Amino acid sequence: MKTTVTKMNESIEFLVQASKSQPTLQQYSQEIWNAVQPIITPQREFAENQHNHQMLLIRNMVNARYKDTQAEIKAIREALTNMIGATSVPIIRDDDDQDDAKRGRNMT
Repeated sequence: MKTTVTKMNESIEFLVQASKSQPTLQQYSQEIWNAVQPIITPQREFAENQHNHQMLLIRNMVNARYKDTQAEIKAIREALTNMIGATSVPIIRDDDDQDDAKRGRNMT
């Protein structure tokens, strides 16, 4: 019986020591972070490089479209200027239409 109690005490002492030596949740988290960080850091850098490259492509595309649009606007202005001449076209007003609009008459 004495040996059984001694064995039980030894077992309890072993369990107490084992529970004290177990790592905490923070230690586990830190170990996992230390193990994963060498993988995550290059992935982040790669993703950032990809993002910067895609943004550069989009910026170039937008700038090219802007230049094309400006060139189209310039061409349209030149074509209109050539068609109607350098002077602007006078606006002809019909006083009767303005009077009807002022009076609230229906023009249909």
